[in-house]
Amino acid sequence: MSKPNDMAAFDFGGPAIYRIVVQGTVSENWHRRLGGMEVTTSSSESDEPRTILQGRLRDQAALHGLLETLYALHLPILEVTKVDSPSPSATQESPRRK
Repeated sequence: MSKPNDMAAFDFGGPAIYRIVVQGTVSENWHRRLGGMEVTTSSSESDEPRTILQGRLRDQAALHGLLETLYALHLPILEVTKVDSPSPSATQESPRRK
């Protein structure tokens, strides 16, 4: 169990780059509501499609809002990762890719 001093190692207030993987696809109509995240959909014959959202969010509140939006869309969230070093396109708003 973590102690209160352990929480000092986490930065909850500033901007960060996140990678979120959900099961299913996200309509292009939702792109603006997803905070300008880069949206990539992948699929294989054996698995259901997965959508990867990656980009900079201003703080933990923005992350929470994005996760609530995905929940409202009934998309199972498979993974949420804070990315230490961004890919070149993750720091810019980029067009939707499929």
